[in-house]
Amino acid sequence: MDRFEQQAYELVTSPQVRKAFDLSSEDEKLRDRYGRNNWGQSTLLARRLAESGVTFTAVHMGGWDHHWNLKQGMEDYLPRVDAAVATLFEDIASRGLTSKICVVICGEFSRTPRMNDGSGQGTPGRDHWGNSMAVVMAGGGLKNGVVVGSTDPKGEAPVERPLTPQDFHATLYHVLGVDPTQAFLDHSGRPVPAIDAGEPIKELI
Repeated sequence: MDRFEQQAYELVTSPQVRKAFDLSSEDEKLRDRYGRNNWGQSTLLARRLAESGVTFTAVHMGGWDHHWNLKQGMEDYLPRVDAAVATLFEDIASRGLTSKICVVICGEFSRTPRMNDGSGQGTPGRDHWGNSMAVVMAGGGLKNGVVVGSTDPKGEAPVERPLTPQDFHATLYHVLGVDPTQAFLDHSGRPVPAIDAGEPIKELI
């Protein structure tokens, strides 16, 4: 743990990373395209960190738990996500980084196919749904423009080529060059598998 903490300390205090966090050096028009909001500028920062050698960055875009007032929430959130993601793809492509950077867009579950009544809190929304969801993966040497699997017309359940979170993890490990069969030792010294099942999604490799 001391070694990992030292690496983390050196990372956040290095001049290279400090320079990466300076968004003022970016073209103002590009910053506008990403979106002058926390999500857009965080996505731009993620690209800068990747260029600086950071191997894994997460951009947290929280607040999607729209059990009510879904329409208002989507009208607010979707344009911000669309601008940030579209600009990121265009930006890394223009810099020749598409094969070096893998972009993943996902949540931890999806939303119910049917609207609720607003739960007494407002206009209708959607609740938690774990039976089917979508994940976007692009770059990192993966094949782009490929749709794998499908659901029924209402999005309630997988129909064709159902995949699991373990398959997603195995694919991401493949991109990162991580051996999916390795195990990590917990605090008691017992080995914990990196993933307990799953195969890389062959349509993307």
